[in-house]
Formats: sequence, structure tokens, C-alpha cells
Amino acid sequence: MKTLQSRWLASGVLFAALSFSLVAAAKLSSTGSASAGFAAKGPGGINIDGKTSDVRVADDGTTVTITVGLGAIDTGMGLRDKHTKEALETDQFPTAEIKVARGDLKFPAAGAESSGDAKGKLKIHGQTKDVTFHYSAALAGDTLTVKGSAKQVNMTDFGIKTPSYLGVGVKPEIDITVNFQAKDN
Repeated sequence: MKTLQSRWLASGVLFAALSFSLVAAAKLSSTGSASAGFAAKGPGGINIDGKTSDVRVADDGTTVTITVGLGAIDTGMGLRDKHTKEALETDQFPTAEIKVARGDLKFPAAGAESSGDAKGKLKIHGQTKDVTFHYSAALAGDTLTVKGSAKQVNMTDFGIKTPSYLGVGVKPEIDITVNFQAKDN
């Protein structure tokens, strides 16, 4: 009887180890639409919103990396786009990137949603800083829809001079959003 129990226990441990390694090896791949944006406050409390659909998601099984192309930012005003890209020095630093450990994220079950806060590494303007962001995820079929945001990110912490015109400038704290769809392979 002990031998049979030992075999069942060994089989259970082997199955658990195999299941864990399969989950650890799963990787996200982009599908559908994606967007990223920022919200800033300008002179007199004016809202300045920028957005781009140049978003890529990569996953090596341990780290999820979201890369945003900054050269395609659109604020709805050509001159403001130009000033934003000059401040970000997009010719030298064309992307922003956030990396988060896959194990720090809660993936929802089929037909369910999950949310949480996670710490990641945000790289902008060639500098990397720790950032906490909030995310929500929903799994419908095999498609994961993710929305994430980081509030009050201070651009001067990344060596970025905030845009100003005639001495009136944008506040350095901005909110960042990222939305994407992916499949968990």
C-alpha cells in the first residue's frame, strides 16, 4: 500500500512540476490593437494629452516588456507634437520601455478579470527608474485585454526638461497609460 501511495505522490509532484514549468514558459504575444498615452497639465490648468499606437509587447517567459515608440506621439497639435518630441529627444531616445516580472502579475482565469499593482522598471530618455503601476486584465476566449497606468511620473527624474514657451511650462508630473491585447501562448 505504501508503494502505491508513494507512486501516486511521486506522480503528483511530477505533474505539479511539469505544470509549473509550462506556466513559467508561457509567453504573451501581441494581437489586436494597442495604444499608449500621457496626460499632462499645461499653463492655466490646460490638459495636454498625447497618444500613440506604436506599442509592442514582448515576453521571454520571466519578464514582460512593453515598448512604446515615441516618434509617433500625437497631441492633436503639430507644434505641440514637435515640442514634445524635442523635449523627449526622440531622435536620440526613440522608445520608452517598461519591464515587469511576469510572476508579479495576476493573470485572470477564462471569462474573468484581475487587477493589481505591480512594480516595474520604466526606461525613458535613456534612464531607468522604478515605477509602480496599476493594471487590470480580462481574459475572453484566448485574448487577454490589459490596461495599465502609472500616475504622477516626474519627467525631470528621467533628465527631461519639461516643454515651455515664453517662460510658461508644462508641469513635470504626468500620467501614463498603456492598453493592449495579447494571447498567452
